[in-house]
Amino acid sequence: MSAGMRGGISEAALEEVLAASGVKITSEDAEAVARSLVRIQAAAATLLQSLPFDETVERFYRLLDTGTAGGAGA
Repeated sequence: MSAGMRGGISEAALEEVLAASGVKITSEDAEAVARSLVRIQAAAATLLQSLPFDETVERFYRLLDTGTAGGAGA
């Protein structure tokens, strides 16, 4: 695995943390986890914007429906 950064997350550090937890992972698994964390961060950033409550709920469901975090209906 490269020691690259994906969305501010060091893939090498992520792989080290997962390995230290006792979970045996491959480079592909660590990359998939890093991609998921980036999507979670993007969804959280979208939901944290100052919006009326009901619009936030609607945006959350749009994120779930489209399966994407970045730029979903924003």
